[in-house]
Amino acid sequence: MDEIVPVILGAVLGVLVWCTSVGWMRSVLAVLAILAAGIFATILSGEIQLSWLYFLIDFSEAGLGLVIGIALVRYFRRSWTANTSVRN
Repeated sequence: MDEIVPVILGAVLGVLVWCTSVGWMRSVLAVLAILAAGIFATILSGEIQLSWLYFLIDFSEAGLGLVIGIALVRYFRRSWTANTSVRN
């Protein structure tokens, strides 16, 4: 159950990053979001007490979540745009 937290947090942050920034700032905010989600999830789950290597696992899971969040935004924006252009 602890492994889903960085994925969900990364997905939420991915949606926020994609919707609120443009250009190179998206890349910077995406990296910061992955780092923040990984650190938060590692500390929240208590894995930091076992080994610092859990940071690497949570960073990769947060990155996966970020990609999922961005893909969802792009998919829904594309389908919404396609639906509104058909109505006009």
